[in-house]
Amino acid sequence: MGLRFIFLFAVLAVTSCNRPADYALVGSADVPSVHGDVRIEKIDRDQLLVTVQLDELPPPSKIEAGLTHYVLWFVGGGEDPERQTALEYDAEALVGRASVPTSLRDFEMRVTAENTPEPNTPSFLLVASQQIREK
Repeated sequence: MGLRFIFLFAVLAVTSCNRPADYALVGSADVPSVHGDVRIEKIDRDQLLVTVQLDELPPPSKIEAGLTHYVLWFVGGGEDPERQTALEYDAEALVGRASVPTSLRDFEMRVTAENTPEPNTPSFLLVASQQIREK
């Protein structure tokens, strides 16, 4: 019985070290119905996988005429926002998703509504944001 307990404790200790971290997302004042989460998983010693899902996400054109995409940005340590990717958007389910690897450990994740999938700078139409801090 003692060895089984030690083995179980060792397995739990090892598996809990790499558990994904979850952060809640709520919509901004421009899109208050939006909610979702950010999941952070360690890929390896240097890389994290950031997975974002936003629910109750209206079509971009419903927020403002001419908008066509939702774009994910990372802002690290006083740097300018860096575009990551456009979210995959399911208009029927009103869901936006994206997964991006990063070496950043302390950054702000932002989703903005844009008129192109590859803007050079983020628009002022913030959909959701979250500060991410991982060890």
